[in-house]
Amino acid sequence: MTSQERLNFLDYLQNSLSNGFSLNASLELMPILWPERQNLINRLSEGIQTGTSLGKELLRLGFSKTVAAQIDLAMEQGSLSECLEQLATLDRLKNEQIKKLKTELSYPLVLTGMMICLLLFMQTFVSSQFTEAGEHTGDILLVGLLGLGLFFVYYLVQVLNLLKKQDYRSLSKLAHYPLVGPLVQLYVKYLLVYDVAMLISSGFSLQKMCEYAMRQEAGSLQQFIGAKVGEQLAAGKGLKEIVEKEAFLPNELLLLLQTGSKKNDLGSRCLLLGQTLFADLTGKIEKLIINVQPFCFILIGLGVIGMYLKLLLPMYTMMQSI
Repeated sequence: MTSQERLNFLDYLQNSLSNGFSLNASLELMPILWPERQNLINRLSEGIQTGTSLGKELLRLGFSKTVAAQIDLAMEQGSLSECLEQLATLDRLKNEQIKKLKTELSYPLVLTGMMICLLLFMQTFVSSQFTEAGEHTGDILLVGLLGLGLFFVYYLVQVLNLLKKQDYRSLSKLAHYPLVGPLVQLYVKYLLVYDVAMLISSGFSLQKMCEYAMRQEAGSLQQFIGAKVGEQLAAGKGLKEIVEKEAFLPNELLLLLQTGSKKNDLGSRCLLLGQTLFADLTGKIEKLIINVQPFCFILIGLGVIGMYLKLLLPMYTMMQSI
């Protein structure tokens, strides 16, 4: 499935469950409403009926391991509808920000294309007239900008590839990338806080949470964190030390767990913390998207300066020699 199709799938399933339909009934009705994906949905429904977990079936549709693990957790806790709503909200936010990014980049990309055409014209018909000048300052600047542009494209491709996987290793790598690293850490903290809130509300202790998470999809965020925290608890390490050393666990979660509140109240507070993290994440993503276009214009401005230098400095050098 494409990104938009996955979002439509989550939206439909969440709305169907909220209106009282069972999971099997929702999947049986979906091919009628979505005929172009009939074969895919039928295979998904057949897999569910034969005992395969919904998470594993969603992996075949292109969902990440982390999303699959979240859905399996929610199914066993009886909160699938709420989980689907949360995942749909995240996917919708991602798609909206990608659209904004494309909009922000459209004008700079047009200018860049025009600048490249002008540069090729200069290189072909103008620069050959000044080959004897020996002035290459403009060429050096343009080559440097080309290298910077290629690095930016490579960086963007790497980020998109890792975001598509969304397992622990890819998210851990992204957390150390400049610019997007803090956003990825905030995103993962939000996911984990949401899962912890859901499990606490269901009466799970910390040890049971870890054991439960370890049974999820191998390599997923929940499975890796659960195994890591569970091993440290078994080794006798304190909760404070574990949370402080794990970059993906917010320190605010430690304060909530140490309050000694009832599990229902603690689950509600964790959900409130998750909502705060989500609002912070949304604001920072929008701020980053807004700053993309000025950065591109700076690069374009430097490129224009490079072309002027490429054209004028050789002329100035030749005039001095006359």
